[in-house]
Amino acid sequence: MKLWSLKNKYILVVDDFAGMRTMLRNMLLPYRPEHIAEAASGEEALKAIQDYDFDIILCDYNLGPGKDGQQILEEIKERELLPYSSIYIMTTAENTSEMVMGAVEYSPDDYLSKPFTNEVLISRLKKLLKRKSSLKKISVATRQRDYESAISFCDDQLSGTPNNRFELLKIKTELLLRINDYDAVEKLVKPILEEREIPWALLYLGQTYYYREQYDDAKFIFEGLIENYPNYLFAHDWLAKLHRTNQNYAEAQNILEKAAIKSPKAIKRQQVLAEVSFENEDYDTSEKSYKRVTRTGKNSYYLSPDDYSGLAEVYLKKEMVSDALNIISDMRKEFSDADPLKNMKSHINEAFLYNDLQRKKETNDRIDKIMTIFLEDPGTVTSVDSIELAKLCYTHNRNDDGNKFIQYAIKNNHDNQETIDEIISTLTNTGFSNKDINALLKSRDEVIEINNHGVKLATTGKIGESISLFVEAATAMPENHVINLNTAQSLIMYMNKSGATEELMGETKKYLDKVKFTGKPSEKYKILTTSWQNLSETLG
Repeated sequence: MKLWSLKNKYILVVDDFAGMRTMLRNMLLPYRPEHIAEAASGEEALKAIQDYDFDIILCDYNLGPGKDGQQILEEIKERELLPYSSIYIMTTAENTSEMVMGAVEYSPDDYLSKPFTNEVLISRLKKLLKRKSSLKKISVATRQRDYESAISFCDDQLSGTPNNRFELLKIKTELLLRINDYDAVEKLVKPILEEREIPWALLYLGQTYYYREQYDDAKFIFEGLIENYPNYLFAHDWLAKLHRTNQNYAEAQNILEKAAIKSPKAIKRQQVLAEVSFENEDYDTSEKSYKRVTRTGKNSYYLSPDDYSGLAEVYLKKEMVSDALNIISDMRKEFSDADPLKNMKSHINEAFLYNDLQRKKETNDRIDKIMTIFLEDPGTVTSVDSIELAKLCYTHNRNDDGNKFIQYAIKNNHDNQETIDEIISTLTNTGFSNKDINALLKSRDEVIEINNHGVKLATTGKIGESISLFVEAATAMPENHVINLNTAQSLIMYMNKSGATEELMGETKKYLDKVKFTGKPSEKYKILTTSWQNLSETLG
């Protein structure tokens, strides 16, 4: 009889106590895993997870200062760093309702109460690995955003009698929602619900109705979920979202408040509650929610400069100017060492807050700071923010700076007519003539010219020159999907000819990851990700 083993499995053990890490390592070693890595903090764990694909992650809930186990799980799910085939087990010595609800919400595959025995750990791993063993192909396709192939892999397994049938059905439904195929979602989940009433199937059907603007049908499902499964808090979120869409802010606030009491550590829900209560002009509740976010979300991936500026806006509404100024200062300190995007966002929010306070000098000082960073690193400003910054610049008679932001937005969205129309409307409302607007819109022609030149270089054998041109263009236009795809294509062409390296593979993946889709990925994206995967396999 073949002995059970962890052969070929990569395992990460996360615990702030060295003794616990050693104990877990000793429990696992007899089963001969390929590799066991260790992390003593949330930050170390995230770096390891970014660098390697682990089959099993054993993570303590309380990791001391810094991120806890729930915040790690939140982040790796949000950033799609946890494949369907990987196992995440939370270990904990705590059993508070706050911890349990938080763990349930973010759905680790299991959680173990300390102390636990070797037999318990191995028993759970055997069960989970058996369930997850068939999900590898689905995981790889999903990571490449080849959702149609991932759905096809689900269908291949569902055609038999898999022991993880409902898990496969849930994954398939999630993938269909990603590509906005709402008719297919409805067709899939209705027979499931006839067989068995499952909360996730009801929730996804409600989401389908919401996206198709069948609001009464969606409301009926979400309300039924809340009544029958009161601790299934995602239903609260979606019912609140529906009410907010219909501008029923008081109803949305009431629903979110009830959910927040049950699971107070859910930062995203607290953020939405803060926003909704502000829209409902309940500034006391908004203040309380923003304070909770900025206090308990210190180490959360979701914490944003918007949370601080939102609190400052509350104080301005309550005519508490000195408190608003203090929060502006706190925001600056909190994000001074953050990643460049969050650091820039704090400067942007600060500029708008000073503008609201009618402090012209401070507003212009912030715009100066923003311009300095922007000219050195354009990728720190999103297209959405660049349009708003342009409006602010025009208000302060800084038309040259405003035009730079507008041209940046145009170049990043040269083939997105909806954004172009928004830009034209902004310029028209600002008082620009048609002649001046058309002069700014010529930025689109520059993008087309650069792109065509880069493609010509690549197709005539000058791949190195093509890469240089496209990399420079992608730096200046980090959100332009056409430029990012062609940058990745040039790098792949070079590697197909000269051989792949880890550095070039990483660069290529960076440009592919910049490309965003609201539905099905483009055929070109699919072809390039397949080529990238093939090259990856040559590197082992």
